[in-house]
Amino acid sequence: MNHAESDHKNLLEQVEALFPEIRAFREELHRRPELSWEEHQTTRRIAALAEQFGLPEFRRIYQTGGVIDKVYRPGAPFVLLRADIDALPVRDEKETPYRSRNLGVCHACGHDAHTAIVLGTAAVLEKAGINLPFNVRYVFQPAEETIPSGAAEFIKLDVLEGVECAIGFHVEPRLALGTIGLTPGFVNMQSIRIDLTMSGEGGHSARPNETADLIWIASRLIQDAYQIVYREINLLDSPVVLTFTQIRAGQGYNIIPERLQLTGTLRLSDPAKKDAFIERFEKLLTHYQDETGCSIEWKYTEGAPAIYNHPGLIGQFLEALRANFPAAVQIEQNFRTPGGDDFSYYCRRRPGAMVRIGVGTPEMQASLHEGLFDVPAEALRLGLLACLWFLISLRLPVEKQTL
Repeated sequence: MNHAESDHKNLLEQVEALFPEIRAFREELHRRPELSWEEHQTTRRIAALAEQFGLPEFRRIYQTGGVIDKVYRPGAPFVLLRADIDALPVRDEKETPYRSRNLGVCHACGHDAHTAIVLGTAAVLEKAGINLPFNVRYVFQPAEETIPSGAAEFIKLDVLEGVECAIGFHVEPRLALGTIGLTPGFVNMQSIRIDLTMSGEGGHSARPNETADLIWIASRLIQDAYQIVYREINLLDSPVVLTFTQIRAGQGYNIIPERLQLTGTLRLSDPAKKDAFIERFEKLLTHYQDETGCSIEWKYTEGAPAIYNHPGLIGQFLEALRANFPAAVQIEQNFRTPGGDDFSYYCRRRPGAMVRIGVGTPEMQASLHEGLFDVPAEALRLGLLACLWFLISLRLPVEKQTL
């Protein structure tokens, strides 16, 4: 048995030995989810298990989250593995032993699985005694779900110092269990938050003609705003998605409110289309103010840009998985999503790749951000193995590309 075959066998043995703990860790995170910027217990759990596994010191570089640096060769570049650790304000609707005990908060986007995969990778490599030709920085990042988000804050704290490339993972229910998504180029969209406040005369619900009737105005405005996207913007070359998600107004069933708040998101990958939408939307708001006499104030907040998967890294991932995985594992090379993710901030500064791990089964068909969403244990194992095979096969340096 040669050295490579010995490492391969050793890794598989360690994965089997440690997987019960890695799975239990993921389930404990799912049972105790925490919202963005509030991941204090989550951070303590990561640090405690890292110490239990004999890993290098977990450094808390912010209020929540932290970093583990595994140095194999002093002076060599780092490969960064990012795990997002925050949960969502969603009620957990599952009937499982690890159902969320934090009412109204749930790991409905799989960040518990991402964290377990990254920490599990560090543990398996440590226990197997693998000596890589580069160093590895394990980043446990808070607040992926917010704008502004945790990635930008961590980058300010120099987590990219000495880093050659960055790898992230995301579970994906639209890919079947046993599938890994490896797509080069742009793979998702930028998310832009829209906040709008309307003010106008309120009054009795029996006499809407004496009021501005803001709810009626908002209902018309939403429809007209959707028309901008679907009738006035060319969607053939790159898509645009506008969705309003919150309307807040009123305090009584028979009172027409005098203030209304509207919130939504605009998602796109082409910045020019953002400018086109904003110009047309502002004209629409001016028209409504002139027509109805109400006052409208609005702002937009830009979230993370679209993720660009470096073709060279994707190519190396493909090579590693084809060499190490059985034919039963499917590889999807053309999977994109309108979702956003602040992993893109890393990819803007270093070659990066976001790898999708399929979790869809006949029993688990819930979408991300739904209370029924779950991650099968086999998907956790698949993500762990994919990360390990990639790391032991990776060749540096990675060719730089300008976006």
